[in-house]
Amino acid sequence: MGLSIGLDTAVKALRAHQLAVDVAAHNVANAHSPGFSRQRLLLRPIGLDGSDHFTRDALLGRTGFGVDASDVNRVRDIFLDFQLRQAIGSEFQYGAQGSALARAEFTFNDPSDGGMSGLLASFWNSWHDVVNDPEGSPARTTLVHTTNTLTARIRSAHQQLTVQRDNLNFNVGAIAERMNAAASEIAALNVQIKKVELSGDQANDMRDRRDLLLDDLAKMGNISYSEQPDTTVLVYFGNHELVVNAEARTVRAENDPGNPGMSRLVFNLDDALVQVTGGELRGVLDARDTDLPNLITKLNDFAQGLMTQINAVHQTGFGLDNTTGLDFLTGADASDIGLNSVLAANPHQIATAAAANQPGDSSIGLAIANLQLAQTMAGGTMTFDTFYGNMVSVLGADVSRAQGLQESSNMLNSHLEGMRQSVAGVNLDEEMTNLSAAQHAYDAAARVITSIDEMLEQLIMRTGVVGR
Repeated sequence: MGLSIGLDTAVKALRAHQLAVDVAAHNVANAHSPGFSRQRLLLRPIGLDGSDHFTRDALLGRTGFGVDASDVNRVRDIFLDFQLRQAIGSEFQYGAQGSALARAEFTFNDPSDGGMSGLLASFWNSWHDVVNDPEGSPARTTLVHTTNTLTARIRSAHQQLTVQRDNLNFNVGAIAERMNAAASEIAALNVQIKKVELSGDQANDMRDRRDLLLDDLAKMGNISYSEQPDTTVLVYFGNHELVVNAEARTVRAENDPGNPGMSRLVFNLDDALVQVTGGELRGVLDARDTDLPNLITKLNDFAQGLMTQINAVHQTGFGLDNTTGLDFLTGADASDIGLNSVLAANPHQIATAAAANQPGDSSIGLAIANLQLAQTMAGGTMTFDTFYGNMVSVLGADVSRAQGLQESSNMLNSHLEGMRQSVAGVNLDEEMTNLSAAQHAYDAAARVITSIDEMLEQLIMRTGVVGR
């Protein structure tokens, strides 16, 4: 019995240390796999229990039955996971919002010579040139050109902001698809993990994949979750269940009655509105429903102010051919503002005189030029230049604020991710050390088998030979 037990103990050691080599190889192979948690083989001695007392040799005793290597555990700190998932939403919220605002800021291209502020300055300068030479064609032609350029830029800015808002609206639907894909995969993993672990095995790699999906959901919006006694995970997105056991409660994008042309997300189960306070979805919604509409409204106010104030003065003046009563600018807002086509075709009809038959009079032209310094915007508190400059400055400040908040959140998340990787990440040097130790232990177990084999040979081949 003794040698057979020793042989069995050595075989267990061989298997255990072979498994240790396999675990180290698995860790090394996945050192750079996203979401992978390093795994460790738990080695425990197999001792005697009370039922083995009758087999105990009174003289020699018993030393145990070797090593148990039935558990391969992943190294993971669930508290760090929770902390990171609570914090990571802020980074992606402000990242999405800041990115949208930065694109809007680029629309105006200020401060630069080709920006709208430069075009606005050229527009006012062109009016002053006409005032200095009211009968000259070159000055009037230049005014037509600068006006067309300015209004085209205003229309382009309005169009680009509208397109950017439509793109953000498309992103809302894209986020819904990503949510559904992640939720469906988590639900499927719940089933697979439950089956594997009920059979007594550890579903380590499946758990890593599920944790990675939870990270992805935390980037989209604020989530809460808890692992149930049956190993499944219950996930809430906002305040609504998203994954329950093997069921993924998916969402869909539908037209928002309170926000024409835009989409909202609702749960397919009960049509409940998806509500989040953080994450990429919150940042996209804030930019789409608040920041860009406010910017478009300001741009419309600016365009309407130009049209109202300039037209009111221009209608009272007379052109070189005594034409009067014409609007200088046409349109309803920034989307269609433009120079009156009649004046574009015949710049001599631009009104600069206060009365008919006075081609050298430029009083009306001067009145229009002086609107540059008149406080006609924001309830009579700002000039056109100040209003536009304030609009761009506020936009720039919003971009800086969002980017600053994103950066500070990124610093916190990088710190938490570093702490998490220090626990769960694969250290190649450590794995090489473990691999070497397992190799030497395997060699030692093989030598034990060799020794037992020699003892058996001695026992079988030589016992009873003496005296024959």
